[in-house]
Amino acid sequence: MFYMYDWIPSHELNTLDLSELEYLEQNLVDECERLEKEFNVFFAVYKKGTLAKPKGLCTTFKFAKLDQDTCNLIDDFEHKLGKRILVAYAKPLERW
Repeated sequence: MFYMYDWIPSHELNTLDLSELEYLEQNLVDECERLEKEFNVFFAVYKKGTLAKPKGLCTTFKFAKLDQDTCNLIDDFEHKLGKRILVAYAKPLERW
C-alpha cells in the first residue's frame, strides 16, 4: 500500500497521521523515484492546502536542505503534480 512511501519506518505507520498523503500515477511515481535518487531525498506528496499535523511527517522528520538549482528542478516536477504539494525530506531521515 505504501509503495511510494516505503521510506517511512514501518514501526511509525500506525502512529503517524498519513491521511493527507496522495498517491501518483505510475509515470509520475517513476519520475519521483528518479529525482529522489538524483537528489538523495525522500519525497511525500500531499493534497493541496494540507497543514502540518501534530503527528504528521513534517512535524516528525526534517526537510531536506537543497540548493536553489535543485529547488528549481523539484519545483518543475511539482508543477506536473497539479493540485498537490511536494515535500522533500532529509535522507537519511532526521527527527526534529
